[in-house]
Amino acid sequence: MKKLFGILMCLAVCLMTVSCGILGIGAKSGSASASGQASGAALKSLYSQYKADGQIDVTNLSNIMMLSQLANGIQSLKGVDDKSAFYTDFAAGLILGSDNLVTKQTANPITNTLQTLANGTDLSSIAAAGVLAAAQNEQVSSAQQTVQQTTQSAQQTVQQTTQAAQQTTNQVVSAAQGTVSEAVEVIEDAKDEVSSTIESLTSIFSMFGN
Repeated sequence: MKKLFGILMCLAVCLMTVSCGILGIGAKSGSASASGQASGAALKSLYSQYKADGQIDVTNLSNIMMLSQLANGIQSLKGVDDKSAFYTDFAAGLILGSDNLVTKQTANPITNTLQTLANGTDLSSIAAAGVLAAAQNEQVSSAQQTVQQTTQSAQQTVQQTTQAAQQTTNQVVSAAQGTVSEAVEVIEDAKDEVSSTIESLTSIFSMFGN
C-alpha cells in the first residue's frame, strides 16, 4: 500500500505541476475558465452530497473523486492576483461549472476562499486519493456490469441463476469494500489538508443559502 501510495503521490504531483504550468499566471483565459468550471462542478457535486448527508463524508467514493477534482482545479490559483484577468475568468468558470449555484455575487468570495486554500495547503494527497478512487471505481463499475450480464443471460434453472448472480454480487461487494478502504486510507492519512479543505468548503457552502 505504501509503494502504491508513493506512485500515486508522484502521479498526483506531476498532474498538479502540469496544471500549474498550464493554468497558472500568464495562462490563456480559456484555461482559467476551464479550471474554474471543473472546480465549480466539483463544488456542486460535493454540496449536493453534503445536503443529503449533513456532512462532507470522506468515506464516500464520489466525494473523494470530487475533492480530488477540486484540488487539481484550484492549483491554478496559486500566486494569481485577484485583480488579474485569470482570476476573473476562473470566477466566471465557477458560475458556469456549478450551474449557477455559485452566483455573480458569491463568485469572488468563493474564489478568494479557494485561492487561500490552494496557497496555504498541500493538496497532493487528496489528488492522489482521487486517482486511486477513480481507478478502483472503474473496476467496481465493470463488476456491476458483469452482474447485469449474468442475470440477463442466465436461462437455466432458478437455482443456478441465483447462485451465479449471488457469486458475482459478492465479488462486487468485495471490490467496492476494497475500493473504499484503500481510497479512504489515503484520505485519513492526510488529516491536516482534509481538515483545511472541509473548513473551506463549509465556509463556501454557507454562501449558497439553499
